[in-house]
Amino acid sequence: MARMFPSSDPSLPPYKSLIVQGDYHPSAPIHMCLSVSRDAKALLLSSARQALIQSLREYNDEWLLTDSGTGNTCHSSSKVDIFYPPTPNHLVVLLSAFRTHEASEPIPLDSKATLHSVPSLLVLHELSAYFLPMNENKPHTIASYLQLVSHAFALVNFLSPEPQTPMRFVLFDSQLDKLKLPVLRTPTLPVFDGEESGDETPRPESAALVARKYFEWVGTFDRSDLETDSPSDGSGVRRCTFTLHKQGSDIESDIMWRWSEVPERTHSYEKLATTFAWS
Repeated sequence: MARMFPSSDPSLPPYKSLIVQGDYHPSAPIHMCLSVSRDAKALLLSSARQALIQSLREYNDEWLLTDSGTGNTCHSSSKVDIFYPPTPNHLVVLLSAFRTHEASEPIPLDSKATLHSVPSLLVLHELSAYFLPMNENKPHTIASYLQLVSHAFALVNFLSPEPQTPMRFVLFDSQLDKLKLPVLRTPTLPVFDGEESGDETPRPESAALVARKYFEWVGTFDRSDLETDSPSDGSGVRRCTFTLHKQGSDIESDIMWRWSEVPERTHSYEKLATTFAWS
C-alpha cells in the first residue's frame, strides 16, 4: 500500500495522481518510493540534490536511520532510480527520453534513460525550486510550471497505456503556495508600428490554484511550530495534520491524519532522531 510514513498504517487510498503541498516531512517522498510493491520500480526526479540530502540529514528520520540498512529495505532501495535535472529544460528532456527495453520506436535509446521495466510510481520533487526566488527578468509564466506537470503525465500515459497496470504520479511541492507567476508576459517591444511600449507589469497569479486541477487527489500537510517553551536544542514535539481531498468530492469526505513528530535519542547516535507518534 502506498504510504508516506515508515509504518504500513496509515496508507493512501487507491489513486492515479496526487499532489502533495504544505510543510511535509522531508522523508515523505522516500517512504513513498519505498512503499511500492516488491517487484515494482519507482522513479524520483528532484530539482535539487543537495537540498534533498540536507533536509533529510536535518530531519533525521529514525526509521531511515536504523532500518535503511536491512535486507528488505536495501532490496526496495535498489528498485528506486533517482535523477536530479538541474533546470526545467533538463527535466523536460529527461521526461521525454525515458523508454523501456521493450520500446518499439525506431529511435536511439539513451542508456541512462532506458528503464528495465515500466515503473509503478513517478515522483516529482519540488518543482517550485526551479522558479523561486521569483524574478521579473525571468521569462517564466504559469505555463512554465504546468508544462513540467504535463510532460510528467505524458510519460505516465506513454509508459503505462493499459488501465490494468496504471503508473501512478505524485508531485511533492512544499513551496507551491508561495509560487506566483504571470499568466502572460508583456512584450518588451511594441507589436505594431506606432504602438507605445507599455510599462504595465503582469500581475502574478497563484500557480497552486491551477496546478491542483490536474490531479485526482490533493494532499495538504500542516506542521505546527515548536511550542515557545520547547528546549533550545530542537527536542520539542511538533504536532502535524495531513488532509487528503479527492477532486470533485465534498469536504466532508476528506481524509485527515493527525500525529506528532517526537525527537528521541536512538541507540548510540548523538543527534536526536525524529519518530512519529500517532493520535
